[in-house]
Amino acid sequence: MLTTTDVNARLPLVRSIVKDIVELHRDLQWRSDRLQSLRERYPAAEDDSIYEQEVDHYAKELAADQQRFEELQLELKQIGGTLTDPVHGTIDFPGLLDGRRVMFCWQPEEPELCCWHSGPCSQNARQPLLPAAISH
Repeated sequence: MLTTTDVNARLPLVRSIVKDIVELHRDLQWRSDRLQSLRERYPAAEDDSIYEQEVDHYAKELAADQQRFEELQLELKQIGGTLTDPVHGTIDFPGLLDGRRVMFCWQPEEPELCCWHSGPCSQNARQPLLPAAISH
């Protein structure tokens, strides 16, 4: 279990990882849609057409970047965080608050940890940390 101090100390590294995750996720979504479109327009031909070669090359690049995305999520896990929203970069950290297990919840626009939740992460579930709960 992490404290708010633990999480805040990790935020510089978390920010860097999350910046890469959000950018890569956006790019992966766009390229995945593009690959699907290419496959629909140029179905696999029996011969080794230039289009099939391009689609194959594109698919290999996409797979490599998907692997990188998974590696970034693993980096977060190794420092205690879990990616809950790749679009917004929301990260959860397991912690204790007033003796009960909670998830501390951080988003990139926040300068430090300021929210928590006890169930699934959503904007509506996030509760503000009271100043007394934030240990500096």
